[in-house]
Amino acid sequence: MKRVVLCVICALALVAPAATAQDAPAEEIPPGWRTGVVAKLAGSQVGFSNWQGGGINSLAFTAGVEGESKKESVRFKQKVNLRLSIGAIKQDTLSLRKAEDAIFAAYVVRYKGDGFFAKWNPTFAADLRTQFLEGFDYGSQPEERVSDLFAPAYLTQALGLTYGIDDWFSQRFGFGAKQTVVTIEELRASYGFQDDELDKSARLEAGIESQTQLTREIFKNVIYKSTLSLFAAFNNADKPDAIWENLLTMKVNDWLQTNFEMILLFDDDVKKEIQLKEVFSVGVAFTLL
Repeated sequence: MKRVVLCVICALALVAPAATAQDAPAEEIPPGWRTGVVAKLAGSQVGFSNWQGGGINSLAFTAGVEGESKKESVRFKQKVNLRLSIGAIKQDTLSLRKAEDAIFAAYVVRYKGDGFFAKWNPTFAADLRTQFLEGFDYGSQPEERVSDLFAPAYLTQALGLTYGIDDWFSQRFGFGAKQTVVTIEELRASYGFQDDELDKSARLEAGIESQTQLTREIFKNVIYKSTLSLFAAFNNADKPDAIWENLLTMKVNDWLQTNFEMILLFDDDVKKEIQLKEVFSVGVAFTLL
């Protein structure tokens, strides 16, 4: 696992110097907050009637909102991110089931110092990950609830240094803290809570944190975004938690786009295997702000 993580960090970091020459000269710092909000909607429908080849009627949809707000001054650079998404699928006679459910919020502030700290900015970062609705394991009989709002929720805080190239590449290293919150007692054992922690709603870990971010237009109207987040707890440093988020967006026009998203997740406290999620969708996107 550590070798895979190190290879990914090196691969993302090596592309940064090669493209520095393509970046535009530094622009004058705009005053105040700059905010952008985009709403997305995607869906699919399959229906059959007297179809000899067989098949299952299905209806699926996903909806989401993504927002980003930035503020920059002579010494400080701040950014707030928010992502909300929800989706469901209905197949034939089966009940309506959740297909997508995510809440993500993040705040980062960087201090632009002098000398060494002009390139490696002292940074504080915090983020939250959870979901809106109950999640079920439909493979078990009867269906088993495995998650819910703030069950779990992951909160992380980091204090370290960030190296960045404009707004398209950044690498952060530092010390971090992670809180795993599970408000439903019967679910706590599934998220790494030990026997003597089952009466508590949160579990605290301290360790080393790293985050690598890359956003690049690889072809015209084709944008690739990648974020690799690592957290190595001091008491389990040889098995770091890792989440690698990849999003490829292909824009047809100002409102129609195709997205391919792939997320790889490893958390030894939850599962020994790497978890994988991938979503391919065609939908519409509207700029709200």
